[in-house]
Amino acid sequence: MATSRECPSCALEYEDTGDLKQCPYCGYEFPQRRSSVQWVAWLLALLLLWPAVKGLMMLFG
Repeated sequence: MATSRECPSCALEYEDTGDLKQCPYCGYEFPQRRSSVQWVAWLLALLLLWPAVKGLMMLFG
């Protein structure tokens, strides 16, 4: 499914099909995220939510 996105370099909109590595207009190379970065983000989110979960468990448990 293609979505419309904006290039951070030239500010022109393009159809993003998910497999683009560079802007079709100016040639800006989009940074590629590694899967390890995504896992670290999920881990940090869970660690930040842990005190809230413990607090709710104490409150209702």
